[in-house]
Amino acid sequence: MTDVFRLPTPGEVGAFYDEANELITRFQGGNMHYGYWTGPDDDSSFEVAGQRLTDIVIDKLGVRPGDRVLDVGCGPGKPGVHLARRTGAAVLGISVSERDVALAGARARAEGLADRAVFQHADATALPFEPESFDAVMLLESIVHIPDRAQVLGQVSRVLRPGGRAVLTDFVRRGEDLEQDAETQAAVAAALWAWRAAPLVRAEDYPGFAEQAGLVIDEITDITMQTMYTYPRTYEAMREYAERHDDLPEDLQRILDMGLDEDFDPDMVSEGVIIVALHRP
Repeated sequence: MTDVFRLPTPGEVGAFYDEANELITRFQGGNMHYGYWTGPDDDSSFEVAGQRLTDIVIDKLGVRPGDRVLDVGCGPGKPGVHLARRTGAAVLGISVSERDVALAGARARAEGLADRAVFQHADATALPFEPESFDAVMLLESIVHIPDRAQVLGQVSRVLRPGGRAVLTDFVRRGEDLEQDAETQAAVAAALWAWRAAPLVRAEDYPGFAEQAGLVIDEITDITMQTMYTYPRTYEAMREYAERHDDLPEDLQRILDMGLDEDFDPDMVSEGVIIVALHRP
């Protein structure tokens, strides 16, 4: 299956977000991750829905004041800064995007939390930290860019203290295997590359990933039905921006061109979203 998929390197992911992160943040309500809506009648803004997903992940981390938390793929810093404020933990956020790091640091300073929310350039596949140096690790929609999930979970396991927890969100394949439809497979590959995302895995793959990494899964929660409204809202915001501006980056224009049509049916979404909570024994 992977023959048609282009595997993004950390440098390619970083370059994509260096160019596009501020606009994506604008399109997605101040965050750079999916929103969580309670159902079709939930008219929450993207900002509210995105904050809701951040808080769900933080709740599952269960961190306390004074804990040290690694935020892998920090984006412009809103989730990490919020975690530091809400829990009293010390947050170290990392990104392969230099622009992410600059924006996240500026947010922490603006919100008076620069002493407890610090951000630096680093690669999740080769974490530059000592073993057992964190109480918790948050990977909020960042592992989606890494082809080898077991590798990055191995890095997470190495830097977690015994008993430490990790919570992540990931995109997963749903329905029939893409190998059965070459045209669909090629379209999915193109869409994933446009976002510099790695090939999709399945929720059922995660026990194997965790075992390879020396982690134990506490829960896998499917939130596809709550996050699927992210698609139409992101594309609507992107389309409205493109109608008023002529500076949409080439990659985002490509995403818009291959995006949803206006009669999008959320029940037909073939890409799912899961939350996975794990701990190191």
